[in-house]
Amino acid sequence: MDPIGHGIVIQDHQRSYDDPIYLVAGEFVWISQQDVWDDQHVWLWCANEDGKQGWVPEPYITVSADGSTGLARRVYDAIELSVFEGESLRLLEEQSGWYWAENNDGQRGWVPVSHIDRT
Repeated sequence: MDPIGHGIVIQDHQRSYDDPIYLVAGEFVWISQQDVWDDQHVWLWCANEDGKQGWVPEPYITVSADGSTGLARRVYDAIELSVFEGESLRLLEEQSGWYWAENNDGQRGWVPVSHIDRT
């Protein structure tokens, strides 16, 4: 994946979950909650067939007409990247107020856009 840019961490961030939800394209999910976060992005609380649960950005799910189920449109890994102020990151994707980023050790995960100064 080609980077969309680089950034410097301006505020520490610790990942929220050690074993978050992971979806593959076409995977079925149950949706039990929808929320619009402060940044005005819609997030869905999903559970997959393995019983893992977590927030998924709405653009990654094709939601059924009744809103209770959906299908993953693409691979989605909800792992967050723990980062520290001053750290340099490669920014690989931006979605719903988060960057999918890679640190200098090759670790990847989501980091809030508000914690990064994009260079």
